[in-house]
Order: sequence, then structure tokens, then C-alpha cells
Amino acid sequence: MTLEISNIMQKHPAYIDGASTIYDGAKKMTEENKGSLLLGSAESMKGIVTERDIIKAIAGGKSLTAPVGDVATKENLIVVHENDSITKAAVLMSKHNIRHLIVKSENGAVTGVLSTRDLMRESYTLKELANVKNSDWFGSD
Repeated sequence: MTLEISNIMQKHPAYIDGASTIYDGAKKMTEENKGSLLLGSAESMKGIVTERDIIKAIAGGKSLTAPVGDVATKENLIVVHENDSITKAAVLMSKHNIRHLIVKSENGAVTGVLSTRDLMRESYTLKELANVKNSDWFGSD
């Protein structure tokens, strides 16, 4: 049995406007206990900003009042579908050295976010990932 992403993903992603500040993004992540925010709205998702993006921006000297959209990933977004396997998601995360994937339905609507935390939270996920061949994994931090 292959476990699908829809079984473990966060079904209610948080959104933020790209013009909001980096501070606003960090505050919203804290308030909603999320490691990422989708840029835009459910109807018009423009990108994703993660904890790592904010940390890198601050460490690089960006002001907390700079627009969060300036540090978000807006191109070459890595997307999975709800019915994809968690193995596919884990391999994509490893290959692209990322911790969050945008999840879409078959009709292209954003339905959630999958994080490495979501993968690790489920013991049966770990069992399924144990069956992935070493050659399918790519380096990550």
C-alpha cells in the first residue's frame, strides 16, 4: 500500500500578501504554528516563503520591514499532487534541498502544504520511506 500525500498534508495553508513585511510573515508563522506561508491567496497563489527564507534574509542584512515577497520563492515552485506518494514527496524534498512542498489537486487548485515535519510525524511514513533505494536519495541538510 502506498501512502498518499493527502493523508498527512496540512490541509489549511496560511497565506500572506507579498507586500506584507518580513516581520509580519515571521509573526504569522509563529501565531499559526506554520513553517511556511503561501504568497497571495487560495485563488491566486504566487509563491511560498519559509522559515529558512526569513532566516537567510535577516542573516543577509535584509530589514524586517522589507516586503516578504522579496524573499519568497516565486519561480520554479516544486509542486506535488494530493494523490502522489509520500515517497515521491520525500525524494523531491531531498533532491531540491527543500522542506516544504505545495500540494495541488488534479484540477490545479492549491489544497495544502506538505512539510518534512508532516512526513516525520507518522510512524508508518518512516516505514514506507525505509524502502526507498539509496540511489533515489539526493543530499540534504
